[in-house]
Amino acid sequence: MKTAAFLLTALTLLAATPPAAAGSEPVISHTARLTFDVATHSVQIVDLLEIPAGVDHLRLNRGMTITAIEAADGAQGDVRLAVQASDDADDPILELDLTRLGLGDRGGRLVVTFGGTFLESVADAVFSRENVGNEITATIGEEGIYLSSAAEWLPRADGTLAIHDLTIMTPAGFETVTQGTRTVHETAGAVLTTRWVAPDPSDGINLIANRYFVHEEPVREGVVSQTFFLEDDARLRATYMERTKAYIAMYEEMIGPYPYTKFATVENWFPTGYGMPSYTLLGSQVLRLPFIPYTSFGHEIAHNWWGNAVFVDTAEGNWCEGLTVYCADYHYKAQESPEAARSYRRTLLKDYAAYTKDAANDFPLAAFLSRHSGATRAVGYGKSMMVFHMADRMIGREAFLEGLRRVAREHNFSKAAWSDFLDAFATAGGRDLAAFGDQWLNRTGAPFLALKDVAFADDKVAFTLVQSDPAYALEVPVVVTGAAGPQEHIVALAALEQEFTLAGTGITRLAVDPDAHLFRRLHRQEIEPTISQVLADEDPVFVLQDAAAEMTAAARAFAASYAETEDFTLVADGTLPQPGRSGIIINPPATRVKELAAPELVVAGSTVFVAGKRYSLKDYDLVFAGFDRGDGDATHLVVLCDSTYRLEALARRVGHYGKYSWLLLPTGQGKVLRGNWETGDSPLAAARPR
Repeated sequence: MKTAAFLLTALTLLAATPPAAAGSEPVISHTARLTFDVATHSVQIVDLLEIPAGVDHLRLNRGMTITAIEAADGAQGDVRLAVQASDDADDPILELDLTRLGLGDRGGRLVVTFGGTFLESVADAVFSRENVGNEITATIGEEGIYLSSAAEWLPRADGTLAIHDLTIMTPAGFETVTQGTRTVHETAGAVLTTRWVAPDPSDGINLIANRYFVHEEPVREGVVSQTFFLEDDARLRATYMERTKAYIAMYEEMIGPYPYTKFATVENWFPTGYGMPSYTLLGSQVLRLPFIPYTSFGHEIAHNWWGNAVFVDTAEGNWCEGLTVYCADYHYKAQESPEAARSYRRTLLKDYAAYTKDAANDFPLAAFLSRHSGATRAVGYGKSMMVFHMADRMIGREAFLEGLRRVAREHNFSKAAWSDFLDAFATAGGRDLAAFGDQWLNRTGAPFLALKDVAFADDKVAFTLVQSDPAYALEVPVVVTGAAGPQEHIVALAALEQEFTLAGTGITRLAVDPDAHLFRRLHRQEIEPTISQVLADEDPVFVLQDAAAEMTAAARAFAASYAETEDFTLVADGTLPQPGRSGIIINPPATRVKELAAPELVVAGSTVFVAGKRYSLKDYDLVFAGFDRGDGDATHLVVLCDSTYRLEALARRVGHYGKYSWLLLPTGQGKVLRGNWETGDSPLAAARPR
């Protein structure tokens, strides 16, 4: 075995970068050598750490074995005394006590030699829009290498950031990817050596390696676009290269300079959809979906400003996901058309209504940390996005963008909180946003508006707005339609009930927030039945009626796949669930289909008419959501599929289409057709009697 003194000398030659400043966060510097053996699923690591003063303990994956510890002065620590295994079953780590090595108060350099074996099956890996589960943390093998930051495969300390200089030895052909810049790429015999230097602080590091085809193109001076694909697909590569350049150019104009020297699009052999500093890791199937480069991919690039370069100060909640949605997913819809943007906002409000129907699922934005369910997504992503949208409308677009740029500039590689954004918006827009921030961040729920006492006259319209208790201070958009066409007015509502009068000529119609600019709880009449309302039910009842044995078995497989558990409720006599609960009704009789169908849907035998267009159930499987007419609080999902083979697969597909009311899924190759039912008349609109 090499001596610790030799290891220290060798690692010092790597010229470790001194820790960078990152606001008030202490930064640990890693200069490490990693040697992978895919045949034994193992990695051996020698890590030279530069530890700032005040850090007295380090954490490391409990699956690692520490074989040597050496301080900078050459003193060798006793592993048995300095390292303790946690006895907490929920937090299985090795804990390295730096005080036993004389480093706790003064900081210093330390060399730790350790290694471990990691092998996880990726067969059941799941990355779902609704629930995050069965995620891989670390695995090493012939099919690939993946070490996530959650695996704590390098020593770390709570409340710190880190910078990295990694020299990595893999079997020849195994290309590595991590954050930072690749400065060495050399093959000698059967070993590929790469070096990645990441001088900017981060709160964790992931490492991936596989038999990649690697390509690189310049984005602009100092920034390159890279692809790491498992197949050398020129067309796919060209699409992602073009999109990378376009998104970086767009966000540099919107937010400020791109924070890194590269952006890499990396293919993973199991399902993922992650954005890490300077790259994204997308599962093979997701990577090839035709809409991804124009939607979710841009979201991951935006995260390189929000979340990866500007960190989240979780003391006030996680603002990052909502802002990234606003700058990416929603921004693309706004670029497409005003109607597309309106539809996106309405979908967020409908999702919020669905997932927080049970008030126990709701919580204030300041308490949001991460998504782990539909409800946390509806609040942490959807409500958060709408708060940024409302702030944008309050202060104006240019002031809003100046506020974003200020936060990006002043908090680059340091933490920012909701209050930092509100302060920046207030300064740029010249408005006090303290009350705005308090009501939207610290309160649970959303206001519910009502309209009453509407009185039309030749030159004006009077009306009263009512809101739920406790009152919010709202800037309510009111659209009046008169001789000059539709005109939007903003009225300030701060009381529980308030009267307003708006002037105009020939006013014939009034509508309160018809374009869903406010985050509010919708009226039932404003919401059409959607699949998401059923997805929001954590324990739906699966309903069959007079089904043959083979179809019953297929329905059970459908239910297990949909629920992601064998613990589900299935009734075979056609009985609908108790009031308030959703049913997933598989191949019901024609009377039940008619009972739940919207007026736009007619099913006659194997023929389907949707919004006047004709389809055949021989060519499509039909899935649609419908309100229970006898239970005003329940939405059911009807599945019409006569194939026991296709039925189970439908369960895995439905969750991707939550915002829609109906789906026609081809029985063979083809495009999924989808749409939404019409809503009823809004209680927040009134027309002048003729």
